Amino acid sequence: MDENLVLVDWLSFTSKIHAVQDFVDILGMSSVPWQTIKGMHGYRDRLYFNGISIHYNGRDDMGIWCEMSGQGCRAFESLGSGDYEMLFDVIRYGDLHITRIDIAFDDHSGLLDLPIVCADTRSGNFVSRSDFWEVTESSKGSTVYHGSPQSDVRIRIYDKAAEKHCEPGTHWVRVELQLRDDRALKFISLHRSLGECFAGVICNYLRYVEPSDFDTNRWRWPLTDYWGNLLCGADALKIYCKPGMEYNLDHCEKYVYQQCGNAIDTLLKLYGVDEFQKRLAKRGTRPNPKYDMILDTYKNFEF
Repeated sequence: MDENLVLVDWLSFTSKIHAVQDFVDILGMSSVPWQTIKGMHGYRDRLYFNGISIHYNGRDDMGIWCEMSGQGCRAFESLGSGDYEMLFDVIRYGDLHITRIDIAFDDHSGLLDLPIVCADTRSGNFVSRSDFWEVTESSKGSTVYHGSPQSDVRIRIYDKAAEKHCEPGTHWVRVELQLRDDRALKFISLHRSLGECFAGVICNYLRYVEPSDFDTNRWRWPLTDYWGNLLCGADALKIYCKPGMEYNLDHCEKYVYQQCGNAIDTLLKLYGVDEFQKRLAKRGTRPNPKYDMILDTYKNFEF
């Protein structure tokens, strides 16, 4: 992937008046194979599908909690309604409470040089509405934080290519904006494109700047070229482009060959191809939409 994207990468909201099925309907995901598993954080049960958890059966005052990870957001886009404007309207006007939203800008084109961002952070060449900043190094690459873990606004800049173990030379730097509670509500109430909202909020909370020998007020220092390019690049993404689910034919083949390969090979040797296919056809499991999507995508390809 070499296209820069702005995308929703986490969303969670709660309700004290809706039922579990209401949440499923709101997402437009009645047809997917939900699993009932153990809940978390005081909830005894939850429905789960591909990164989306709907927690229920907590205390009477807890209501229902829907939590969508990045993977869950991709599932919502590909297998649910995918309509964030509608979902945000339901949250704002339907007596739901948004608890967190993460918006991510994925730089695949080289707008940001992460070592330079780290160096400018350590040198204090930025202005921020938060006093907290941190630069960390790990086996997953470098990460820059602005805003404490408890803050309602937190910005994280990190090497997504290293985290995903991409091929050497892959450029994928993510700038992630995390908003909680009232800040999250204000964000989804802006009524602008996702790119415009992201660029506007980022510019308001954090700017990397060029030091000036003639002005002691950092807030008047000019933007660095790279931060200006980032803001313009994000703002230019007027039309939200769905990245799609991170599950494709390559993932499917790796799972089958690497994790199930020995078991499949054993059964093929025991039963032969024809009997194996007959038994496979009678396996009794429900169809999974992600495999249907792969079939629809690749059915006309010759391998």
